[in-house]
Amino acid sequence: MSTKTKIIFDTDLGGDCDDTGACAVLCNLAKAGEAEILCATYCIGNPWGGYFLRYELDYFGFTKVPVGTLKDASFMAEPIYERYTRPYAERMGAVQTEQEDAVRVLRRTLAANGGTHDITLIAVGPLRNIANLLRSGADDISPKTGKELISENVAEFVTMLGTFVKDAHIEWNVEMDIPSAQYCISEMPVPTVFLPYEAGVHILTGQMLSSVSEHHPVRAAYTLWNDGKCHVRSSWDLITVYCAVRKNTPLYQWKPVHVDVNEKGETVSSCGNDMAILVQAASDNEITAAINPLML
Repeated sequence: MSTKTKIIFDTDLGGDCDDTGACAVLCNLAKAGEAEILCATYCIGNPWGGYFLRYELDYFGFTKVPVGTLKDASFMAEPIYERYTRPYAERMGAVQTEQEDAVRVLRRTLAANGGTHDITLIAVGPLRNIANLLRSGADDISPKTGKELISENVAEFVTMLGTFVKDAHIEWNVEMDIPSAQYCISEMPVPTVFLPYEAGVHILTGQMLSSVSEHHPVRAAYTLWNDGKCHVRSSWDLITVYCAVRKNTPLYQWKPVHVDVNEKGETVSSCGNDMAILVQAASDNEITAAINPLML
C-alpha cells in the first residue's frame, strides 16, 4: 500500500512570497515519495500568480498537475499582488495561457478519486475557492454537490488561518474574505486543522536560497518580495504544508479544539475535538533545519 499523502493545494501565490516556499516544500516532498499532488488551485483574482504557480510546478517537474484559478477579477486583483509574480513570470517566459476555473478543477479531481476518503486538502490563502467548492452543485463533472465530494474524498482540511492569541489582530487570510472563512469553517464536513499566525511568524526560513540559481522561483520570489535585501521570510505556509504531509512530525502537536469565525473575523476556539490547532513542539532551529532544504 502506498504511503503517499494525496494532496490538493490551494494558494494565494502573490499575496506573500511564502506561498512559493510552500509549493517548493510540497514538490520536494512529492519527489521524495511522501506526497502525491493531485491538483493546485489559485484563489485570488490577479492572474499573474496563476502563471507563476504553473511555472513553479513545471520547474520542479510536475508538468501534469492540473492548475485552476479563481475567475473573479474583483477579488484581490490589484497590482500589489503581482509584486514578484509578474516580473519573474515575464523574465522567465512563463506561459500566459487561459487556466480553467478552480472549482471545476477541484470537482474533477475529487470526483476522480472514487470516494476513498484519503485526500488532504490544503489551503494557504483566503478561502474563496474552498467556499465556492462547498457551495457548488451538480454539473457535467459529477451529480454530487461540492460538499458531498469533499465528504466522500477528503480525510482532512489543513489551513493556514486565524490567530488564537488573546487580543491579537484579525489574521490576514480571514480578513481578506471573512464570509468565506465563516462559511468554510462552519460547513466543512471533514476535520479541520489550523496553522495559526503565531505558529509561523517567528520561524524564519530561506537562509539557503543564496545557494541556488537566481532563476530558481523561490529565490526570485523571496528576493523580489524583500526588495533584494535578503531571502528570509516567516514560514506560515511552509509549515502548513510540511505538517499536512508529515502528519506525525514531532515539530508540531495537534491540539483538539472547536473553532468559530465571528463576523469581525476573529477566530474563537472552544472545547471540542472536531478540529485542531497546530502548536509548536520543537525549537525554532529544529523547525528551520527541517524546512530550509525543502525550499531548494
